[in-house]
Amino acid sequence: MAATYKMVYKNHCTPQEQVNFTTGSRWYLDSDCGRKMTGVASVTVDGTKAYVSNLAVTDSASSALTSSDDFIFIKNTGGGSGDEVLITIDNTKYYILLGSGECFASKIHTSAVVKVKCASGEDSTIEYMVGT
Repeated sequence: MAATYKMVYKNHCTPQEQVNFTTGSRWYLDSDCGRKMTGVASVTVDGTKAYVSNLAVTDSASSALTSSDDFIFIKNTGGGSGDEVLITIDNTKYYILLGSGECFASKIHTSAVVKVKCASGEDSTIEYMVGT
């Protein structure tokens, strides 16, 4: 009998906008949204299909991290300030940016193609886990 696991994860985002004044610039809570967005979700997986730690990431796109998976977790384990990584879930546009120590978790469609690359010329490392 295969083991099943329930993945529970929480996400939040604080949308901000930058307002420029002659004395300098400051960041404020986005006036269109007006609040921090949060969410709690869970997904039951039949098992961890893959867990990889300390995967080296360069400025060229990685091979696909997922194939027919329902859940993905990616953490940027790079230690420097220029170690940001970009993530695509549609194999074309890199909309998700993770700074050092930040992570991304999501229930995804089984046809998603998730790839990672560095945002700058420096290399970084990630750990990731996928489940079916």
